[in-house]
Amino acid sequence: MNIVMQKKDITIIKIGSNTLIDDRKKIRQSFLDEVLSLVSGRIKQGEKIIIVTSGAVAMGRSVLGDVKKTLAKSIVAGVGQVNLIDSYLESAKKLKLLISDLLLSRHNLVDREQFLKLQETIEGLLENDVIPIVNENDALVSGTQSAFGDNDTLASALAVAFSARRLIILSHVDGLYDSDPTANVNAKLVTQIDDANAAIMKYCSKQISAVGSGGMISKLKAARLCAAIGIETRIINGLKSGALAAALDSKPVGTVFTPRVAGKITNRDRWILSAKSSAGSIMIDDGAVAALCHGKSLLAVGVKKVFGAFDEKEIVELVNSKKEGLAFGIADVGSRELEKVLKIDKTGVQVMHTDNIMIYHGVCQIIKK
Repeated sequence: MNIVMQKKDITIIKIGSNTLIDDRKKIRQSFLDEVLSLVSGRIKQGEKIIIVTSGAVAMGRSVLGDVKKTLAKSIVAGVGQVNLIDSYLESAKKLKLLISDLLLSRHNLVDREQFLKLQETIEGLLENDVIPIVNENDALVSGTQSAFGDNDTLASALAVAFSARRLIILSHVDGLYDSDPTANVNAKLVTQIDDANAAIMKYCSKQISAVGSGGMISKLKAARLCAAIGIETRIINGLKSGALAAALDSKPVGTVFTPRVAGKITNRDRWILSAKSSAGSIMIDDGAVAALCHGKSLLAVGVKKVFGAFDEKEIVELVNSKKEGLAFGIADVGSRELEKVLKIDKTGVQVMHTDNIMIYHGVCQIIKK
């Protein structure tokens, strides 16, 4: 199946643990009421909403208490998920909304048959005005290769898989700052990012969220993938009154990542991109860019530098010397092996096959000029 999916009026809202869980490790029920009330209004206007939620692990630890704090994350998540979805159900009942609880792992996207089934199921829910509440299935895949690792990655994968119009990430901070606001009182909010890949390299620290498993680096990775294929991404402060409503109305709030003008993207492309995207990047020279635009594969001789770590068969972004994104592709070699090749002999080593490279819309027009 190689169908082309048109962009739909679907919004993915991702709610982070620090936004959903308060300092006492309790669900902010009034916050959930407000979110679902806004979602209800958008559904009545014909919009389709998918919610990706964090919080199962935090809730599990709260329920189990300090006595059980050494339990594995998988066990804690299983306990917490029940309480998490119960809170969503409580808010949904007040608003007479229908919700569905879906626990996903990367395998549900990697396996082609399951990917298509997932599309069919969620699209069926949306058509019947049921709100999918999605979380990673930590109880079964935590710490395994089937894990997304964080819900920002899961949210971006779903945005790609369902040809969403936008992804809104609710955090406990106002957006992306030009430096760490906890260490620099003069840090300034960056309201617009035109190249998420450059932002990853420039702004991101390796700090991890105190409650969740993501942090700003995972949010930028999510924005990079979505923006590359024309999906607008915003990072906003979910706890700030009116912020989500403003984002849903496309008003200035938080940090917005400018989407590229997307060309023809088949459902196979969406499957590949959503299934195994890595944080890695490969810098290539102008000759390699020209070769790609003429339908050639990427060879090691055209590679200038490798950023980040990735395995063979993972999705990696290709960038130019200015660190601007050019394309996504499936790597034929992992980052470690490629680093060795670059030091020894680049001749004849294929890094990506032309059939597995998706060049961003407009890149080749610029090259031809």
